[in-house]
Amino acid sequence: MLLDDIPSAGVIKKSHAERLTLPAEATSAATLAVIARISRALRARGAVVVVYPAWRPDTGIRLVRLARSVLRTDRVAGIPLQLPPLAFSLVADQLAYLSGYVKPGVLASMAVRLSQEVFAGAWVNSVARLEHIETGIGEHLSSYLPGTDFMVSAAPRPHVHRISSSHPVAPISHRPMDPIFVIAAHQGGDVDWVKERFKAEIGARSLSLVAEQPLSADFWRAKKYVEFVAFSGHPRALQTILRATPTRRCTWCGEPTGLETCLFCGMTQRAPTRPPPPAPQASDQPSHRARSIVPSDPSIQSKAGSPQSRPPRPASAQPSPPAPAPPRAAAPPRAVPARSRALQPEHAASAQRQGQPERRAGRPAAGHQSAPGSAAARPPSRTDDIEFPPARAR
Repeated sequence: MLLDDIPSAGVIKKSHAERLTLPAEATSAATLAVIARISRALRARGAVVVVYPAWRPDTGIRLVRLARSVLRTDRVAGIPLQLPPLAFSLVADQLAYLSGYVKPGVLASMAVRLSQEVFAGAWVNSVARLEHIETGIGEHLSSYLPGTDFMVSAAPRPHVHRISSSHPVAPISHRPMDPIFVIAAHQGGDVDWVKERFKAEIGARSLSLVAEQPLSADFWRAKKYVEFVAFSGHPRALQTILRATPTRRCTWCGEPTGLETCLFCGMTQRAPTRPPPPAPQASDQPSHRARSIVPSDPSIQSKAGSPQSRPPRPASAQPSPPAPAPPRAAAPPRAVPARSRALQPEHAASAQRQGQPERRAGRPAAGHQSAPGSAAARPPSRTDDIEFPPARAR
């Protein structure tokens, strides 16, 4: 269902979205009549998807909430779409055509995707009062200059381009699938620019003029404008978009959805988790150590010897057991300083056996003169007064 004063453009002959229109001063009787129509569609289909303009959201939000409350159901979903009136009418009819083939949750996800697959915009003579598309200060001031025209893109990406002789058409980054058809509705604008410049730039096969939308003047806010929308006329265009829309079951109500939040129950969906990649097996991939040992240069491999040039190993030969580890060598005796050996009684006994006179540590023997700068010339230490017992004969 489409909630607003947006009639069908007549592109899809077989199916039209049901229009729900509320007067400016909605009375209780008019509101109840709209809810009654939603109730009949709910009994016939089991779920209702209501689309309304995102630039006029108050009426749509209020009516969807009231219908869910009065009918005591969560099978009524509201979807705001940021599209101009002519493109909005086309997308609503496409959704009505798909409603007989897909589930309501998938249809709600397709509404957002279809709004990104069309190229919608307009030729306007001024953007000074344009509110629904962001306009720079330069374009705003240029609107007051005489003879200035603009090309405004609303979907899939909003953009404002000042038309000049060198750049009559803005670069088109997104084109629908071939073949491309264009429908346009004008209100005193330059229709020749759309037929000659825009049609050739986007590569459209045909261009058709349709009736003006009642809400187009409210959207573009210009005295003169030509509203256009380019879409794909391929027989499998909708099927391709349907396959490219990923969906998963809602964790609360079970309805398939491709959005972050289910439009029926309002449950936030978790991001799908990808399974971890399988770990590589050791037999499939050689170790890093083996790759570093084998040289990469073929000439080096030939010098080192290939496995084929080496003599074959006899089959009966058994691998020799590992050789026992050699015993550890004994640590060398620790050298004792000369001063410490002088304090030991064994040193005095060995000196007597060799026929040398016994000397006490720190005191030179009689008749012996020490060289200057030697250890004997040093001042006597505290061990000079120690009396050692005589050494035992061995």
